[in-house]
Amino acid sequence: LKLACHLVITTHHMSPGNGTMDARRQMRRSFRLLAAAVAALAFRSLAFLPVFGGDHGVSETQSGRRQALLTVGLLGLSLQAGEANAYMSRRIAYPPINKEDPDRCKWRTSNIAQANAQREKLQDLRECKMAGTNANDKDIAGALMTKGDFTKVTFKNGIMTKVVAQDSNFEGADFTNAVADRVEFKNSNFKGAIFKNALLTSSDFEGVNVENADFTDAFLDIQSVKILCSNPTMKGKNPVTGADTYLSAGCDIADAGSYTSR
Repeated sequence: LKLACHLVITTHHMSPGNGTMDARRQMRRSFRLLAAAVAALAFRSLAFLPVFGGDHGVSETQSGRRQALLTVGLLGLSLQAGEANAYMSRRIAYPPINKEDPDRCKWRTSNIAQANAQREKLQDLRECKMAGTNANDKDIAGALMTKGDFTKVTFKNGIMTKVVAQDSNFEGADFTNAVADRVEFKNSNFKGAIFKNALLTSSDFEGVNVENADFTDAFLDIQSVKILCSNPTMKGKNPVTGADTYLSAGCDIADAGSYTSR
Protein backbone atom coordinates (compact mmCIF):
# COMPACT_ATOMS: atom_id res chain seq x y z
CA LEU A 1 0.00 0.00 0.00
CA LYS A 2 2.85 2.39 0.85
CA LEU A 3 4.52 1.57 -2.48
CA ALA A 4 1.31 2.25 -4.40
CA CYS A 5 0.82 5.62 -2.68
CA HIS A 6 4.45 6.51 -3.36
CA LEU A 7 4.02 5.73 -7.06
CA VAL A 8 0.91 7.91 -7.31
CA ILE A 9 2.61 10.86 -5.61
CA THR A 10 5.85 10.46 -7.59
CA THR A 11 3.99 10.21 -10.90
CA HIS A 12 2.01 13.34 -10.12
CA HIS A 13 5.12 15.40 -9.41
CA MET A 14 7.10 14.03 -12.38
CA SER A 15 4.39 14.88 -14.92
CA PRO A 16 4.38 18.62 -15.70
CA GLY A 17 0.76 19.72 -15.87
CA ASN A 18 -0.25 16.06 -16.16
CA GLY A 19 -1.19 16.92 -19.76
CA THR A 20 0.80 14.43 -21.80
CA MET A 21 -0.60 11.09 -22.90
CA ASP A 22 2.27 9.19 -21.21
CA ALA A 23 1.64 11.03 -17.97
CA ARG A 24 -2.06 10.19 -18.01
CA ARG A 25 -1.33 6.55 -18.73
CA GLN A 26 1.16 6.40 -15.87
CA MET A 27 -1.33 8.03 -13.50
CA ARG A 28 -3.97 5.47 -14.45
CA ARG A 29 -1.54 2.63 -13.84
CA SER A 30 -0.62 4.06 -10.44
CA PHE A 31 -4.25 4.49 -9.38
CA ARG A 32 -5.03 0.95 -10.48
CA LEU A 33 -2.15 -0.30 -8.37
CA LEU A 34 -3.35 1.75 -5.42
CA ALA A 35 -6.89 0.42 -5.78
CA ALA A 36 -5.65 -3.15 -5.96
CA ALA A 37 -3.44 -2.65 -2.90
CA VAL A 38 -6.28 -1.16 -0.87
CA ALA A 39 -8.64 -3.95 -1.87
CA ALA A 40 -6.06 -6.62 -1.04
CA LEU A 41 -5.34 -5.07 2.37
CA ALA A 42 -9.02 -4.86 3.23
CA PHE A 43 -9.89 -8.40 2.23
CA ARG A 44 -6.83 -9.72 3.98
CA SER A 45 -8.26 -8.23 7.16
CA LEU A 46 -11.60 -9.85 6.40
CA ALA A 47 -9.99 -13.24 6.87
CA PHE A 48 -10.11 -12.56 10.60
CA LEU A 49 -13.78 -11.52 10.69
CA PRO A 50 -15.99 -13.55 12.99
CA VAL A 51 -18.59 -15.89 11.63
CA PHE A 52 -21.79 -14.03 10.77
CA GLY A 53 -24.32 -14.14 13.57
CA GLY A 54 -21.96 -13.97 16.54
CA ASP A 55 -19.34 -11.65 18.03
CA HIS A 56 -17.12 -14.41 19.49
CA GLY A 57 -15.36 -11.96 21.72
CA VAL A 58 -14.68 -9.36 19.05
CA SER A 59 -14.77 -5.86 20.54
CA GLU A 60 -16.93 -3.08 19.16
CA THR A 61 -13.78 -1.20 18.13
CA GLN A 62 -12.43 -4.16 16.21
CA SER A 63 -15.79 -4.72 14.55
CA GLY A 64 -16.00 -1.09 13.45
CA ARG A 65 -12.44 -1.17 12.13
CA ARG A 66 -13.15 -4.25 10.04
CA GLN A 67 -16.34 -2.76 8.65
CA ALA A 68 -14.35 0.31 7.62
CA LEU A 69 -11.77 -1.89 5.92
CA LEU A 70 -14.53 -3.71 4.08
CA THR A 71 -15.92 -0.40 2.84
CA VAL A 72 -12.48 0.75 1.66
CA GLY A 73 -11.87 -2.58 -0.05
CA LEU A 74 -15.13 -2.38 -1.95
CA LEU A 75 -14.23 1.19 -2.90
CA GLY A 76 -10.92 -0.05 -4.27
CA LEU A 77 -12.66 -2.67 -6.38
CA SER A 78 -15.08 -0.04 -7.63
CA LEU A 79 -12.16 2.13 -8.72
CA GLN A 80 -10.75 -0.76 -10.70
CA ALA A 81 -14.11 -1.53 -12.29
CA GLY A 82 -14.64 2.13 -13.15
CA GLU A 83 -11.23 2.33 -14.77
CA ALA A 84 -11.99 -0.77 -16.85
CA ASN A 85 -15.34 0.62 -17.98
CA ALA A 86 -13.76 3.95 -18.89
CA TYR A 87 -11.10 2.16 -20.91
CA MET A 88 -13.69 0.10 -22.81
CA SER A 89 -15.80 3.16 -23.61
CA ARG A 90 -12.95 5.29 -24.94
CA ARG A 91 -13.02 6.17 -28.61
CA ILE A 92 -10.01 6.28 -30.86
CA ALA A 93 -9.14 9.84 -31.82
CA TYR A 94 -8.40 10.32 -35.52
CA PRO A 95 -6.75 13.35 -37.10
CA PRO A 96 -9.01 16.03 -38.61
CA ILE A 97 -10.04 15.57 -42.24
CA ASN A 98 -7.86 17.56 -44.61
CA LYS A 99 -10.50 18.63 -47.12
CA GLU A 100 -7.99 20.93 -48.84
CA ASP A 101 -6.05 17.96 -50.23
CA PRO A 102 -7.22 17.49 -53.87
CA ASP A 103 -5.75 13.96 -53.99
CA ARG A 104 -7.24 12.70 -50.74
CA CYS A 105 -10.22 10.87 -52.23
CA LYS A 106 -8.26 8.55 -54.49
CA TRP A 107 -7.41 4.87 -54.18
CA ARG A 108 -3.76 4.34 -53.27
CA THR A 109 -2.26 0.93 -52.67
CA SER A 110 0.21 0.10 -49.91
CA ASN A 111 3.21 -2.15 -50.35
CA ILE A 112 4.17 -2.77 -46.72
CA ALA A 113 2.90 -5.06 -43.97
CA GLN A 114 -0.77 -5.30 -44.90
CA ALA A 115 -1.38 -7.81 -42.10
CA ASN A 116 -0.80 -5.02 -39.57
CA ALA A 117 -2.45 -2.31 -41.69
CA GLN A 118 0.74 -0.26 -41.75
CA ARG A 119 1.16 2.31 -44.50
CA GLU A 120 3.64 4.85 -45.73
CA LYS A 121 0.92 7.45 -45.17
CA LEU A 122 -2.55 7.33 -43.65
CA GLN A 123 -5.20 6.82 -46.33
CA ASP A 124 -8.04 9.06 -45.24
CA LEU A 125 -11.18 8.48 -47.29
CA ARG A 126 -13.66 9.74 -44.71
CA GLU A 127 -16.70 11.44 -46.23
CA CYS A 128 -15.32 10.84 -49.72
CA LYS A 129 -17.77 10.42 -52.60
CA MET A 130 -16.23 7.64 -54.70
CA ALA A 131 -19.30 5.90 -56.11
CA GLY A 132 -18.64 3.70 -59.15
CA THR A 133 -14.84 3.78 -58.85
CA ASN A 134 -12.49 0.82 -59.19
CA ALA A 135 -10.46 -0.48 -56.22
CA ASN A 136 -9.73 -3.92 -57.64
CA ASP A 137 -6.44 -5.45 -56.45
CA LYS A 138 -5.74 -2.41 -54.27
CA ASP A 139 -4.21 -2.76 -50.79
CA ILE A 140 -6.11 -0.22 -48.72
CA ALA A 141 -5.48 -1.88 -45.35
CA GLY A 142 -5.96 0.47 -42.44
CA ALA A 143 -7.78 3.13 -44.45
CA LEU A 144 -10.33 5.42 -42.80
CA MET A 145 -13.57 5.29 -44.78
CA THR A 146 -16.19 6.47 -42.29
CA LYS A 147 -19.29 8.18 -43.72
CA GLY A 148 -18.07 7.74 -47.30
CA ASP A 149 -20.08 6.98 -50.41
CA PHE A 150 -18.71 3.81 -52.04
CA THR A 151 -21.83 2.82 -53.95
CA LYS A 152 -21.08 0.17 -56.61
CA VAL A 153 -17.32 0.34 -56.01
CA THR A 154 -15.51 -2.87 -56.99
CA PHE A 155 -13.07 -4.16 -54.37
CA LYS A 156 -12.31 -7.47 -56.11
CA ASN A 157 -9.13 -9.17 -54.83
CA GLY A 158 -8.48 -6.13 -52.64
CA ILE A 159 -6.93 -5.97 -49.19
CA MET A 160 -9.06 -4.16 -46.61
CA THR A 161 -7.63 -5.45 -43.34
CA LYS A 162 -8.46 -3.23 -40.35
CA VAL A 163 -10.30 -0.65 -42.43
CA VAL A 164 -12.60 1.67 -40.45
CA ALA A 165 -15.80 2.14 -42.45
CA GLN A 166 -18.62 3.00 -40.09
CA ASP A 167 -21.80 4.68 -41.33
CA SER A 168 -20.72 4.31 -44.97
CA ASN A 169 -22.65 3.45 -48.12
CA PHE A 170 -21.50 0.30 -49.96
CA GLU A 171 -24.74 -0.38 -51.80
CA GLY A 172 -24.09 -2.63 -54.78
CA ALA A 173 -20.35 -2.86 -54.03
CA ASP A 174 -18.45 -5.98 -55.10
CA PHE A 175 -16.06 -7.54 -52.53
CA THR A 176 -15.45 -10.79 -54.44
CA ASN A 177 -12.24 -12.50 -53.23
CA ALA A 178 -11.42 -9.50 -51.02
CA VAL A 179 -9.57 -9.80 -47.71
CA ALA A 180 -11.71 -7.73 -45.35
CA ASP A 181 -10.87 -9.10 -41.92
CA ARG A 182 -11.09 -7.06 -38.70
CA VAL A 183 -12.99 -4.29 -40.50
CA GLU A 184 -15.30 -1.87 -38.69
CA PHE A 185 -18.45 -1.91 -40.86
CA LYS A 186 -20.88 -0.88 -38.12
CA ASN A 187 -24.11 0.79 -39.31
CA SER A 188 -23.07 0.75 -42.97
CA ASN A 189 -25.26 0.00 -45.99
CA PHE A 190 -24.49 -3.17 -47.99
CA LYS A 191 -27.78 -3.51 -49.84
CA GLY A 192 -27.16 -5.63 -52.93
CA ALA A 193 -23.43 -6.02 -52.17
CA ILE A 194 -21.47 -9.12 -53.23
CA PHE A 195 -19.11 -10.87 -50.78
CA LYS A 196 -18.41 -14.03 -52.77
CA ASN A 197 -15.37 -15.90 -51.40
CA ALA A 198 -14.40 -12.85 -49.31
CA LEU A 199 -12.50 -13.19 -46.02
CA LEU A 200 -14.63 -11.39 -43.42
CA THR A 201 -13.46 -12.90 -40.13
CA SER A 202 -13.62 -10.72 -37.00
CA SER A 203 -15.28 -7.85 -38.87
CA ASP A 204 -18.06 -5.87 -37.19
CA PHE A 205 -21.42 -6.07 -38.99
CA GLU A 206 -23.54 -4.67 -36.19
CA GLY A 207 -26.44 -2.56 -37.41
CA VAL A 208 -25.67 -2.99 -41.13
CA ASN A 209 -28.18 -3.22 -43.99
CA VAL A 210 -27.49 -6.44 -45.92
CA GLU A 211 -30.73 -6.80 -47.84
CA ASN A 212 -30.12 -8.59 -51.18
CA ALA A 213 -26.43 -9.12 -50.35
CA ASP A 214 -24.60 -12.27 -51.48
CA PHE A 215 -22.31 -14.07 -48.97
CA THR A 216 -21.71 -17.20 -51.07
CA ASP A 217 -18.52 -18.99 -49.93
CA ALA A 218 -17.54 -16.05 -47.72
CA PHE A 219 -15.37 -16.79 -44.67
CA LEU A 220 -17.29 -15.69 -41.58
CA ASP A 221 -16.55 -16.39 -37.91
CA ILE A 222 -19.37 -17.66 -35.69
CA GLN A 223 -19.92 -14.27 -34.02
CA SER A 224 -20.35 -12.57 -37.38
CA VAL A 225 -22.77 -15.29 -38.47
CA LYS A 226 -24.85 -14.75 -35.33
CA ILE A 227 -24.99 -11.00 -35.87
CA LEU A 228 -25.83 -11.30 -39.57
CA CYS A 229 -28.39 -14.07 -39.23
CA SER A 230 -30.25 -12.15 -36.51
CA ASN A 231 -30.29 -9.01 -38.66
CA PRO A 232 -33.84 -8.26 -39.90
CA THR A 233 -32.43 -7.07 -43.26
CA MET A 234 -30.92 -10.51 -43.96
CA LYS A 235 -33.39 -11.24 -46.76
CA GLY A 236 -34.00 -10.99 -50.48
CA LYS A 237 -31.92 -12.04 -53.48
CA ASN A 238 -28.89 -10.41 -55.01
CA PRO A 239 -29.88 -8.64 -58.25
CA VAL A 240 -26.60 -9.61 -59.96
CA THR A 241 -25.92 -13.18 -58.83
CA GLY A 242 -29.46 -14.22 -57.92
CA ALA A 243 -28.22 -15.71 -54.63
CA ASP A 244 -30.60 -15.86 -51.67
CA THR A 245 -29.12 -13.58 -49.00
CA TYR A 246 -30.23 -15.65 -46.01
CA LEU A 247 -29.08 -18.95 -47.48
CA SER A 248 -25.81 -17.59 -48.87
CA ALA A 249 -24.53 -16.86 -45.34
CA GLY A 250 -25.50 -20.34 -44.14
CA CYS A 251 -28.15 -19.05 -41.77
CA ASP A 252 -30.35 -22.07 -42.52
CA ILE A 253 -27.73 -24.48 -41.20
CA ALA A 254 -26.10 -22.30 -38.57
CA ASP A 255 -25.91 -23.72 -35.07
CA ALA A 256 -28.30 -22.34 -32.43
CA GLY A 257 -31.08 -21.42 -34.85
CA SER A 258 -32.84 -19.48 -32.09
CA TYR A 259 -31.03 -16.29 -33.12
CA THR A 260 -32.46 -16.29 -36.62
CA SER A 261 -35.10 -13.67 -37.33
CA ARG A 262 -36.48 -14.71 -40.69
